Amino acid sequence: MNNKTKMYDLGELFCGPGGFAEGARKTGFFKHVWANDIDEKACETFKFHHPECEVISGDVNKIFLNKEAKNLKKIDGLLFGFPCNDFSLVGKKNKLEGDFGGLYKAAVKTLKHFQPKFFIAENVTAISPINKKNETSEVYKNFLKIMSDLAKASEFGYKVYADRFKFEEYGVPQSRHRMILVGYRGDFFEKNKINYIKPKKLFENKEDFISCKTALEEGVPGTKQSPSSLKKAANQELTKHSKDVLLRLENTKEGQNVWDLEDKFGLPGVTKARMSHIYKKLDRNKPSYTVTGSGGGGTHVYHYEENRALTNRERARLQTFDDSYEFKGSKEEVRKQIGMAVPVLAAKHILKAVYKSLNKNEEFIKSHHDWMIDPFGKSLNFTGQVKLNDENQMDFNF
Repeated sequence: MNNKTKMYDLGELFCGPGGFAEGARKTGFFKHVWANDIDEKACETFKFHHPECEVISGDVNKIFLNKEAKNLKKIDGLLFGFPCNDFSLVGKKNKLEGDFGGLYKAAVKTLKHFQPKFFIAENVTAISPINKKNETSEVYKNFLKIMSDLAKASEFGYKVYADRFKFEEYGVPQSRHRMILVGYRGDFFEKNKINYIKPKKLFENKEDFISCKTALEEGVPGTKQSPSSLKKAANQELTKHSKDVLLRLENTKEGQNVWDLEDKFGLPGVTKARMSHIYKKLDRNKPSYTVTGSGGGGTHVYHYEENRALTNRERARLQTFDDSYEFKGSKEEVRKQIGMAVPVLAAKHILKAVYKSLNKNEEFIKSHHDWMIDPFGKSLNFTGQVKLNDENQMDFNF
């Protein structure tokens, strides 16, 4: 990096163990100056790897009542991935009325206080509707409110883009689909003629995706993962399984889940919710299914060959953390941190695209975004193109 490279200072809410921050650092263009999360162990992990950053553990809604928080450094950009529990397919789906759904308002408050040049937000795709034909739906109305509130979070407003990402298309060995919102402060956008372009996919074809076998046995390309570094890595404690669980796993084939057993072994029911990943073994030739940070028995992600749950280190590999990235806390506390994190490689690609937009490193291209709202806007513009995926469900064609 030369001395003329512009560095951007970042603040982050709901920072978790540092997935976004690691991706930012790996670009060489961003550095975190402060971060916040309510999870003390996640903050401990973050601080361990980013000692130069001021890390504040506590309720985000009370952060500005703290005199120390009011003295936080000014920032160029704000990152936040407000907890997805109320929008996730495996959550309670309380949406904006839930304990977590309304937390985006803390981000709005933070934007109003700091007025950063840009922001990047991450959440599950369930926060957005498929298209504008669903304008009367609750999902559309909630999404419009979120986008509108963010667009008004500055005296100059924010121009906000929203796109669905499939992170496996960006080198993450995991089927993890997320909505990414990128906003630019109105005056800054106009003065600098910002041209935000969604980062280019690494892989167009499913056959080229990084498999979970490659991730677990060799390491993910673009990370500092290897068989030798794995031997020295922390967070490798194995899960102790009951006899019933072991019997399930022994009789579940690669790529199958507990429902494929059809109660052949007289095992007690595992859950009332027939989620497809309950006690599901990975398919070694495909990316993993989504790594989660919560859930009871059967949600720990299971090895394709061995009859066991993955270790936290293996789960961290699927989230593209380097093998040297140590997580602080108990095994369950670490599991939560890893599942709630933004995959490092995904964060890196998104932030590099934002950096290019800030520095005009791209020729102007008419870029289609799923959704866009102008500063102070009250209506959403939809430009996404919809197609059917392999399961004949609606999906976005990027």
